[in-house]
Amino acid sequence: MPLVKIKGKYQITLPVEVRKKLNLEVGDYLELEERDDAIVLRPVAIVDKKEREAWEKLRKVLTRVHEKVGDVPEKEVERDVMEAIKAVRMKSHG
Repeated sequence: MPLVKIKGKYQITLPVEVRKKLNLEVGDYLELEERDDAIVLRPVAIVDKKEREAWEKLRKVLTRVHEKVGDVPEKEVERDVMEAIKAVRMKSHG
């Protein structure tokens, strides 16, 4: 299990293997949950109210894609879709 050290301003650095496994990038958000004597960090997507309808449409599209791809692992399809979304966002905001 990787160790992290609390630095100035109580900041921590996530280990490379964790960032890669969870596909985390600078600017992503993590939800923090205090559970007993543990801290649980979970990646989350922040959705603007205006984007809610777009996300609902995306969920419907993903459902149809999952039905058609058959033997491709669900996580792989979702990762590819999220990478495409991030690329479009970077293009339109950057």
